[in-house]
Amino acid sequence: MGVLRRLGFLLLLLMPLAAWAGEDEDAQAVSAAYQAGDIAAADARLAAFLETYPQSPQRCPLLLTAALAPRSQSEAISRLRSVAQDCSAEPPGAEALASLAHLLHLAGQESAAYQVCRDFGQRYPEAPQAPDILLLQGALEMRYRGGVQAGNAYASFLAKYPAHPRAVVALVGVADAKVKRGEWADAHQAYLQALQTDPSQLDLPEVYFHLGMTAEKMGRKDAARHYYRELIKLFGDSDFAVRARDRLDTALATGSRPLTQPAANGEGNFAVSLGVYESMAEAEQAAQKYMAAGHKINYILQGTRCELLVGRFDSEPAARLFAQELAKKYNVSAVPKRIP
Repeated sequence: MGVLRRLGFLLLLLMPLAAWAGEDEDAQAVSAAYQAGDIAAADARLAAFLETYPQSPQRCPLLLTAALAPRSQSEAISRLRSVAQDCSAEPPGAEALASLAHLLHLAGQESAAYQVCRDFGQRYPEAPQAPDILLLQGALEMRYRGGVQAGNAYASFLAKYPAHPRAVVALVGVADAKVKRGEWADAHQAYLQALQTDPSQLDLPEVYFHLGMTAEKMGRKDAARHYYRELIKLFGDSDFAVRARDRLDTALATGSRPLTQPAANGEGNFAVSLGVYESMAEAEQAAQKYMAAGHKINYILQGTRCELLVGRFDSEPAARLFAQELAKKYNVSAVPKRIP
């Protein structure tokens, strides 16, 4: 009888260990189901797991795994919000909030993404994702907020993480913000510092163009010519090289005057024609890739037909050069044309 009692006592001691082992195995099975890509089956396994082990320490990691699984954008946003709220005191909560900020940004919901970035900074200032979210907040300030707030997050990044591997991104962000505010000298210095810090992380044609532009704004025409020429020499096929050539051929021309004076509105009288389309809708569709590249677009109606004009230049030579660049890059027929 004493032996049976001892065996029963040992079984009672071993039962929690057996339950824990089963919980761990079930959690691994749920994770494996998501990795296998059968999301519906994995969601069912997760629901059963949560019903069986409502207080499991695996709960939040599994909820985050489910939220990050391939699914519709709206459902992913909803699940990430839920995990961020329900697991706010645990690391998966911080990761869910960071992922939510990026997903909202990709979805074009910039106001919501910006607010999530601010919430993240207040809740998790020392989290591993904090530097990345601060950079995203800086980008959103530039694109969504604008105005006096532009660049604040980038400046905060540099103050908090001066030696961070991505500090050069924040440097360029600070420079771009100063350009928005017309602080040409400070912007020029920030671009130079970024170029000297880690050029491998930069859009070098854009940085060289902004160095030339800020130098030009400060009245340092020789320095502006230097940066524009370096841009053309190093990155001659870039869109920024086209813009640099235009500046050299017009405002910074030496030895001879440009063929045309700048237009009174500063826009220019020349563009590049990419042909006549049968309808405005066709011309607009054809213009999408040029608009995405940041080029100015003009349409000239000719009855029911529509001519597509790309770019805006102060001189016909600049427009001709741009036409050559477009023809080479997009394999299209392009000719310079005076804008009516």
